[in-house]
Amino acid sequence: MSQFYSIVDGSPNADLYQIERQAHAIPWSESVFMQSIGPGYRWRQLIANQQPQGFSICQQIADELTLHNIAVTPSAQGSGYGKRLLEDVLNYARQQSLMVFLEVRQSNAVAIGLYQSLNFAVVGRRPNYYPGKNQREDALVMRWAATAPNE
Repeated sequence: MSQFYSIVDGSPNADLYQIERQAHAIPWSESVFMQSIGPGYRWRQLIANQQPQGFSICQQIADELTLHNIAVTPSAQGSGYGKRLLEDVLNYARQQSLMVFLEVRQSNAVAIGLYQSLNFAVVGRRPNYYPGKNQREDALVMRWAATAPNE
């Protein structure tokens, strides 16, 4: 991982959509990607070597923050950038006293491992949630909270 990176506010643009297309086997459509703006949305991008290397898209509704999308360009995967982007999301959630929710493909062991390492817990399953090449795939619903419920 480059020692010199920054995480800054972002917005939908062609460079980030290119990362989306490269990082996901079944990416969001360009129209959905570009229209993920408005009240409550929070876009962040990680810049290294003067180029965007990844992004996160969240939406806040009341006391919840939903991580809709997080991606790192394939050439930088495994560099720790995904973890840095996720830590940025969690730091924001902690500062705002928000719970964080996300969905992840049940087959995405790398992402699930990252989420669990940062104290996300599986709280549900959405059957046939994600499209696939040949069949649909379940999503695991995961939740993170700065403090455990009922504390």
